[in-house]
Amino acid sequence: MNKSEKIEILGVEMEWKLTDVDTGNRYCVLEATVPPGVVVPPHRHPGHEAFFILEGAPEFASAQPNGLEWCFFTPGEMVDIPPMAVHGFRNPTRSDVRMLITCTPNLGRFFEEAGLPFQRESPYRVTVPSVEQVERVLDIGERYGHVFSSERPGRCTVSPRHHALDRLLTHPMLSSLNRAYLF
Repeated sequence: MNKSEKIEILGVEMEWKLTDVDTGNRYCVLEATVPPGVVVPPHRHPGHEAFFILEGAPEFASAQPNGLEWCFFTPGEMVDIPPMAVHGFRNPTRSDVRMLITCTPNLGRFFEEAGLPFQRESPYRVTVPSVEQVERVLDIGERYGHVFSSERPGRCTVSPRHHALDRLLTHPMLSSLNRAYLF
């Protein structure tokens, strides 16, 4: 796989920004686009991972005092996932979510192996991935130490509108919130 190619993993479109070779095997950076309806189920893996939200209002599942819960994030926010922390994300909105993912080289190698060449007219934009496609990614993930959680996250208790209003009131310079999330 040529790391200059855009790849896709079960509907998440990813493009390399910095590879492990670029950083002396210290970390990788990818830009991810998550189309509406795409879900990465709760899982954990040995590598550290961080998400910087560029555009959209994704929900991230994370461990809370009452178990796993989905919570919205907005542009400019960072989601830090320590090694072996259960997490997942999804796009419940009608617009694409864009984010930068910074991860360990091992996690980058998982993305490289699990990713398929991106097709502009992706079938994932209109259909659910097949059982075979999901099993393929799960098998590759298992080799990289990924474990998928059987716990179902609870509902997000804050709507993107309320989250955006709160962020806008506490950070009035975030004008993109006004444009994109006050629906």
